[in-house]
Amino acid sequence: MTVSVTPENKKKCLCGTCRTYTYNGLRGRLFCSIGKSEKTPQVKGCVCPSCPVFIEHKLSGYYFCIKGVAGKSSVL
Repeated sequence: MTVSVTPENKKKCLCGTCRTYTYNGLRGRLFCSIGKSEKTPQVKGCVCPSCPVFIEHKLSGYYFCIKGVAGKSSVL
């Protein structure tokens, strides 16, 4: 399912709390919607499965900040 970049989804998004995000100094939110980070981050853990956006949109896969938009081969 496609995730829209809305104020509501941005507020629910947990990207900023993720160890991969913080360790690598990533910027942005909703990688499940906007695609992978401009940086190539080192894997340090993933909070995607516990994210309200992930759950509400019934997404699958992990590490959207590395692999890209949900539904496009996001499993690492």
